[in-house]
Amino acid sequence: MASTIQVDTIKDIGGNTIISSNGSGTFTSNLPASVSNTPRFLATMSGNQTGLSDAVITKGSFNTEVFDSDSAYDTVNYKFTVPAGKAGVYYIYTKIDSSSDVGSTVRVMRTYIYLNGSEYSPSVAESDPRDNYTLGGAFMAGTLMNLSVADYVEAYARIDTQGGNTWNISSAFSVFGGFKLIWIIYQL
Repeated sequence: MASTIQVDTIKDIGGNTIISSNGSGTFTSNLPASVSNTPRFLATMSGNQTGLSDAVITKGSFNTEVFDSDSAYDTVNYKFTVPAGKAGVYYIYTKIDSSSDVGSTVRVMRTYIYLNGSEYSPSVAESDPRDNYTLGGAFMAGTLMNLSVADYVEAYARIDTQGGNTWNISSAFSVFGGFKLIWIIYQL
């Protein structure tokens, strides 16, 4: 049995209109601008990062914006900085698609999110060193972060190969993004 609720206006306890409809599927929201998943950003890479040193943590060169609602992503330094008035809880994520050169066995792959130049510990994704990936793979790291104004986040990766060979980050499937959460109660 299906149920239907039909209203043209939703009001708060004080009688203020929150959302209204014209009856033709068009909604008008009177929610404040602070009730928005912004800032939000998503960056990709314009080309592969190649010849990276074995077992060295390397920043992903995410130099192409897919979107950047508040112009807070830096395509030169590959980092997102929380703009003035936008402190809060964010979901930050990265997926880095990597491979070793000359097909050597990859022992361990790690993907990191950094906060203000240091590893943010709950955000590391790591392969099992017993898996022995022949070509590489993609690892995603994501975490909730309570960010203050001027905090910045970056995406890093590391591959340890069996033979000490160089490695690459593929631009085809690598991304770095995030957004501020709304309607959440969060306590550290």
